[in-house]
Amino acid sequence: MIRLVRFTLAILLVAGTASAADQKPTLTAADYTEIQMLYAKYNYAYDSSNTEMYGSVFTPDGLFKIGTDRTLKGRKEIGELAAGRGPLKTRPKIFHISTNVLIEPSAEGAKGSSYVTLLDLQKNPAITGGGSYEDVIVRTKEGWRFKQRAYYAEAMPAAPAAK
Repeated sequence: MIRLVRFTLAILLVAGTASAADQKPTLTAADYTEIQMLYAKYNYAYDSSNTEMYGSVFTPDGLFKIGTDRTLKGRKEIGELAAGRGPLKTRPKIFHISTNVLIEPSAEGAKGSSYVTLLDLQKNPAITGGGSYEDVIVRTKEGWRFKQRAYYAEAMPAAPAAK
């Protein structure tokens, strides 16, 4: 009888371990909503030159890779990037618009990607740039944050030659 109990417990233990290994990470509807808001907050903070808000969308040890040759580390250094946009703006005229935001569960939390289009309402044509982001997003005690963000700019076509 003891052998049967031990055998049954061993089978249950193995089955439970296999079942746990087969489970894939998942995100709730609330997670998806919070991560979407993280993308919006990132763009809003940068466009309004809000250095504190801009740094806060990253983890304290976050990384922001710009292309292949520049990496910013930590909230302070990343936040200072927004300062290059001039003084704090309550109504910015240049907008970063993220589209096609794709969020997938991952072992770390989530991975994301999106396209970005840069609009400058003071120029004609107003579309002045764009590119794509690839992200590692983690849940922290402050909510979802970018642990690593990489931006890849796309080259704008050459302006037509003057006649």
